[in-house]
Amino acid sequence: MRILGPDGRPIETGPPVSEEIRKMVENARALADQGHLQPALQQMAIAFQGDVASDLVLDTTCALLARMAQITGAEENPEQELFEKLRQNRDDPAAYYQTGEHFFQLQQPSVARAFLARAKELKGDIVDELSQAIDVNYAQALMDMGDYEGAIAAFHALNDKYGGLPIWLILEMAECYALLRRLDEAEAVYQVAPPEAAAQFEGMEAVREEVGDLLARVHDFDGEDMDLRDWYYVQTRSVLLETNPDENSGGRFDFFQPTEEEAAYLIGIAAALLDIKGYAPNRILWLGEHSEPLARAFAQWWEVRDEDVRAYRPGDNTDSQEELSLLVMNHSYDVFALPDQEAFVDLAQARAGLITFALDMRWAERQPMVPDLAGFLSQACNLPWEPRVQIDPAQQTITPIEETRDAQTVAADLARQFPSEAECDQVARDILEDLSICTDLILDHRDGELIRRPMVTHSPIQPSQPG
Repeated sequence: MRILGPDGRPIETGPPVSEEIRKMVENARALADQGHLQPALQQMAIAFQGDVASDLVLDTTCALLARMAQITGAEENPEQELFEKLRQNRDDPAAYYQTGEHFFQLQQPSVARAFLARAKELKGDIVDELSQAIDVNYAQALMDMGDYEGAIAAFHALNDKYGGLPIWLILEMAECYALLRRLDEAEAVYQVAPPEAAAQFEGMEAVREEVGDLLARVHDFDGEDMDLRDWYYVQTRSVLLETNPDENSGGRFDFFQPTEEEAAYLIGIAAALLDIKGYAPNRILWLGEHSEPLARAFAQWWEVRDEDVRAYRPGDNTDSQEELSLLVMNHSYDVFALPDQEAFVDLAQARAGLITFALDMRWAERQPMVPDLAGFLSQACNLPWEPRVQIDPAQQTITPIEETRDAQTVAADLARQFPSEAECDQVARDILEDLSICTDLILDHRDGELIRRPMVTHSPIQPSQPG
């Protein structure tokens, strides 16, 4: 039973709430009242960074999740159960750990960190199995957020507190040192996990090879200044195309909605890169509900026949010598459209007959925020051919915009906005020159041994422009 104050409203039993958090909650409620529950929950996810324990935050989150479950008809809502448990007992470190673990598994480290930090605070100096699980996830959340100094300190604290680290954490510490360009320390830690030690644990040999490969890529720039594109190569062996439609803009946007002209610019440069490398495809595939217009736009560039433009099917990733396919996705998380884990593993193999491309356009304070991170705390990037919204900041209203064009029409409209081939070629050549120092650009590395990382987990640089 809750105690009511003189005004008839419940007296809060949690910690005091700052004015900034109150405003975030008010914005979330306003969005929900307009029927935009996902953006409302996204606003609450930002509020979690400063408050995971007050009545205001927990009550509002539970109410929003309940409304979401009612609308979707879901009989079970794990997130609602987690928050209800928190609301009932704010002093239970296990409840905060379970919530943090939930968001950590969803690859939302910024959200997870706040709950894990509260669990650490409640656990205090107690050393047991739960405290170890909390400390491990907290360290990894810091790493996934790009706080490599904080993660290294947390790994050392784990080592001191529990008398050693498992091999997978040792390799993650080496990765953190590498991304800080502290190569001597990275190499020293890496040698603590020799091949024979990795061979004793399933999957660790491949992980050790990946970290060793990362060290080699960082060594590519030893003593050199590194810009955003260089760092993107270090992290992914891929190519980052930078564009900033408004250099005077900054800050965090919950919704990033690039124009058709901006999308056409990036498509044209990506196509020019493939042309210069000699990888012009003769078949275009798409993966993901809204990726067909992107595929058909690429098809317009190379004048690929309609019968050679279709949705991806498991088994399309081959070492064919007769044809080269380009598989396109609007966002990296479109890989979740694959039917099963087996299809995902097949696609992840680097083979000579397939190149994958994800547009992954972001406007972010941290970059690369690639992919969209699929959820709670991510920015929403709505491409021109995807469902979009019109936002009125003054009225705090969001109005859906209906797309009436079919994929072929969208592709034709995009093709009319391609930059000239000369401009695209020049930008592509500039990018390749910038990356000439690199030893294993992914376009040169389709040898059947490279395992592509479909999702970026760590961001080694924090610029203010979109990529």
